[in-house]
Amino acid sequence: MRKTRLICLLALAVSLSFGQELLTNGDFEQDLSIGWTFTDSGAGTHTYDRATDYHPDPDYEAHTYQYDNPGWARLGQTVECPPPCNLRLDFTAKFEQIGGTSSCWPAACFSVCYLDENDNVLGETRYYYSTYATWTPSPTFSLYQVTDPDWTEYTLETMTELEEKLTGVDPEEIAKIEVALYSYTYSG
Repeated sequence: MRKTRLICLLALAVSLSFGQELLTNGDFEQDLSIGWTFTDSGAGTHTYDRATDYHPDPDYEAHTYQYDNPGWARLGQTVECPPPCNLRLDFTAKFEQIGGTSSCWPAACFSVCYLDENDNVLGETRYYYSTYATWTPSPTFSLYQVTDPDWTEYTLETMTELEEKLTGVDPEEIAKIEVALYSYTYSG
């Protein structure tokens, strides 16, 4: 049995360094059709929703779910990010995974993709919770393995990330970012 689920409380503040909010419905208080796009791999069972009972607070949180066979489910939003992409991203997340083996494993992720003006992915920062994931970081792929799956606050400063971890990404080429809840199942 391979299940993965990501529940993310996003008082998700993606803002320019001077504090301007960039996401539409970043707190999930409106229906997810407002500001967010759901995509999936077509294989397996995929769901997404929002509810007030994932976290002890009374606000809404969103989650994605992927089950059965290899595949993925992604709830994301792309926003303009004028160069040099100096953003601060604050979010609180709870990551869940159930089951898996070294040859068939789930991962719950929160992803930030850096895109050019034609929506080509220049690089990615991925927070992930998985016992068996075999991803490897590179100059265009930064990984943060989550060791505490319970509700935790995270902060990502994009300029620091680009300077220290994503050295293969030219900040001047970034025109947009995509933030996404990403549930993934690998079968090798």
